Amino acid sequence: MVGQVAAPVVIGWQVGVPSGWGTYGLNLAVQLTAKGIEIGLPFLADTLTVTPAQNDLLRPALENHPDFAALARSSNDKTVNSVFLRSLGDGFDFPPFLESWTGQPDVGVVFFESAQVPEENLARARNLDAIITGSSWNAEVLERAGLTNVFNCPQGIDPDLFRPAAKPGAYPDRFTVFSGGKLEYRKGQDLVVAAFKRFHKAHPDALLVAAWHNPWPQAAKSLAASPHIEHVPGVGADNTLDVAAWLRAEGLPAESFVDLGPLANGETPMVLWDMDLAVFPNRCEGGTNLVAMEAMACGVPSIVSRNTGHLDLFGGDTCYGIDLQIPLGEVTGRPDLDGWGESSIEELVQKMEAAYRDRARQIGANGAAFMAGWSWSAQVDRMIDVLRQVS
Repeated sequence: MVGQVAAPVVIGWQVGVPSGWGTYGLNLAVQLTAKGIEIGLPFLADTLTVTPAQNDLLRPALENHPDFAALARSSNDKTVNSVFLRSLGDGFDFPPFLESWTGQPDVGVVFFESAQVPEENLARARNLDAIITGSSWNAEVLERAGLTNVFNCPQGIDPDLFRPAAKPGAYPDRFTVFSGGKLEYRKGQDLVVAAFKRFHKAHPDALLVAAWHNPWPQAAKSLAASPHIEHVPGVGADNTLDVAAWLRAEGLPAESFVDLGPLANGETPMVLWDMDLAVFPNRCEGGTNLVAMEAMACGVPSIVSRNTGHLDLFGGDTCYGIDLQIPLGEVTGRPDLDGWGESSIEELVQKMEAAYRDRARQIGANGAAFMAGWSWSAQVDRMIDVLRQVS
């Protein structure tokens, strides 16, 4: 590599930020290091939240980070004589901040959220040595577009954290319904609110537990596209979303919900173990939805929309499916929504009722057994196999 900085695998996105990419990058870094593969981290969160064991594993990479960061800030072309994992954006976009980087091999990593991929991006992608997708849906879209260098390697879960356990008992005598994911139209929290309003009227013991923090709060304005809500979440003076005010404005009693605010990944299991149900009527997932995977791994019966990246989570009775999916791209005429699915609120409420009746949690046990094979270690092994093929 230029400037005497080298590592067998360089991760080309910001690792450790509170987002899907940040969590993915951190777990990828930990697993590669644990498997004896040295990594380079040009882009790192300002504050990295890791366990002592993870910190020990990552110490060499963290010590080398200033050299990689200096290289990233330079105006020189940056050619790495090793694997460069290049993050690709939605629409298969090539991020400008990576334009000067080139790997040998040069490997794209993508979780895109629209089946409409511009031809110029497809043409550039053909020059990559491999493209790693986060879901079978992403892989199928690219293969239909004629790409032949596509490999599907979904995300994983940490089985030491995300596993079935006894309820901590934070919400006694309540039927707890978890919903997680950054607040925006794509994640479908408007559908959750509309369905939960009906469900709570029938079951006053129901409690919505929301983990909807969004590091980019303006994205929540996309909910204005929804016909199911009357208001758009507001952003306070501190530039954070006022979820509680929005839920009250939508007609939910204050005692019917809990807003968890920002939730670190390591704090999530304690929340999930207390849940009776998790709901994910997401309109689109480029990956397999890490939050849904973690809920299922904890044995929480989960309701999952049967579309896009979520399709990988269905394996028999692993979760309750929202089967009716209205093709949003066709209905709205918006190409950017091609491949997205609109879930039926009526069906979502029906599945919530089924989960309320089924306190034996068999669906939850099935989901946990299914996700036990999705450890980060196993999924990163799949990626390593791909890298060996193209190196």
